[in-house]
Amino acid sequence: MSLNFRYHILKSVKPYTIYIPQLNKSALRVLIQVSVHYIETKKSSADVLALAINKLKNAGHEVPKNFCELFTMVLLIMQIYLRYPKGVVKDQELRQCLTEDLCFTDACAEDLTKVLLNHRATLSRNFAETKMERAKMLDMQWRINISLGSTMAQLDKPTIVLHFKLNNGEYRTLELPLSMFQRLRYNVAVMLSELQSLQNRPVLKQF
Repeated sequence: MSLNFRYHILKSVKPYTIYIPQLNKSALRVLIQVSVHYIETKKSSADVLALAINKLKNAGHEVPKNFCELFTMVLLIMQIYLRYPKGVVKDQELRQCLTEDLCFTDACAEDLTKVLLNHRATLSRNFAETKMERAKMLDMQWRINISLGSTMAQLDKPTIVLHFKLNNGEYRTLELPLSMFQRLRYNVAVMLSELQSLQNRPVLKQF
């Protein structure tokens, strides 16, 4: 198996593996549909997720408690797989990663593998196109938001608000609880450290 593929899957999906026991075949098929929709359109609004949840409910299937987290996990797996050239990750190796490393059931692993293999050409093309079209950040501002509630508990839970200006003229705002912001800060620091280590490798110093 491509060790890089397995490393990226485990590193990216690890925070969501605790929710995998909630995953069943019916929920996975809906999650795959939502993920494909996002890859093709770059859009994953709350309305899209709500429609997916209602689809499960109307069909009489159980909705996983952490549906949104499972959606993030499935989308990450698909995106990471599509980043690799065709043939680098073998079919059986993909199944093995899903069942042995991530503890997917055989049925769920088979469903996700079939979608990635049978529709790879279309998914790869759409993924590449949406990747090229994604807006880039021009500027960022931040502030600490403290709610003046009636209890001290509310004062002890500040949030971090990030304002992004994009090169397409749009503005985006992201509000994070302090714990999630600390996780984001840590992950960025790890990424910068890994880039620094990569730059220090002798083979790269030749360029």
